[in-house]
Amino acid sequence: MANSLPSTSFISRRVNSSTFLIIEDDSYGEQPYIYVKVYLDHLLITDTGCNSPRSKNRSLISLRQYLETFPLSWNNRQPLNPNGVKAYVILCSHCHYDHILGITQFLSAKPTIIASDFDHDFLLNHLPEHSLCKYMEMPTPQYTITHWAKHLAYFTLTDIPIRIQFIHTPGHTPDSLAWFDIDENHLYVGDSFYERKRSTKFPELPDDAGQVPGLPASQAAIIFPEEGGNWIQYMSSLDILLSFVLYKNMELRRRHGLSHASMQRVKVGSGHLTHEADAEKMLLEVQGIFKRIISGKVQVVGSGEKRGVIHDYWLESEDSRYSVMAPRHLADEARKHFHSQSKTRVP
Repeated sequence: MANSLPSTSFISRRVNSSTFLIIEDDSYGEQPYIYVKVYLDHLLITDTGCNSPRSKNRSLISLRQYLETFPLSWNNRQPLNPNGVKAYVILCSHCHYDHILGITQFLSAKPTIIASDFDHDFLLNHLPEHSLCKYMEMPTPQYTITHWAKHLAYFTLTDIPIRIQFIHTPGHTPDSLAWFDIDENHLYVGDSFYERKRSTKFPELPDDAGQVPGLPASQAAIIFPEEGGNWIQYMSSLDILLSFVLYKNMELRRRHGLSHASMQRVKVGSGHLTHEADAEKMLLEVQGIFKRIISGKVQVVGSGEKRGVIHDYWLESEDSRYSVMAPRHLADEARKHFHSQSKTRVP
């Protein structure tokens, strides 16, 4: 049967009982992680990828066609949305090109499109620049946001509770939006953070996801763009996410008992490279490296100029799970902010 299937620029894996990971093997080397949660009458899709295959000879390169026609071994050899009978709900983790270019495929189906309501202006004005489409010299998708997600709000569609909770996570961009799957105890954080190298290998893909120009292969960095990146907000977002995950893990301990060796914990999925890590452990690690960078304990190991702005690259060691790339002034602002806070704190 495998030989009769069309060649495609997507691969898939099952994340949990209701959710699938789809990775696009795209021409930009981003390999965005697209999450699809299946409901009885709907598909909840987190981001839509690049809509641009790395290999031009693939016969199935449309995400929507993939969902509606491609049989998945992880789904009893059935497509996730046979013949497109289920309605689409598209949740935008943020507006960068590698997460929104596929959205136009779905517009004829009149999807519900969700985005963060933290900063409407960032999304409604200057989207070519804020999505980075302008700098990639590509057309910017035109779409209408139909649901503005409020911080910590739940979501209901046509009186059907979808059982997810939104979390505003400004930092990577003002519109960064995380969401929590209540039934699966899985947190999805977009590009707020991810590993430097993929811990779960996918033999179908080249091992260069999220490649940053000037860095060695397979070393993706947590990136802050000049257009909307904010390191101070980011640290607050990490605090909020960690508090949220600690509370959810406490609930799971109460439910299963402290002695339960295989007790369930909250998992985290990112927009690249990471899809099923331990959320509490990862948040503590990411928070730790950013605190060490701010305090000057992690050195800049490379610098470069992008659109007239100096960007620095921080890496603790070759064995580090994370690295960071950001405009130099964002780190300087964070140091001044947190250094000032520590000075005014009462002993």
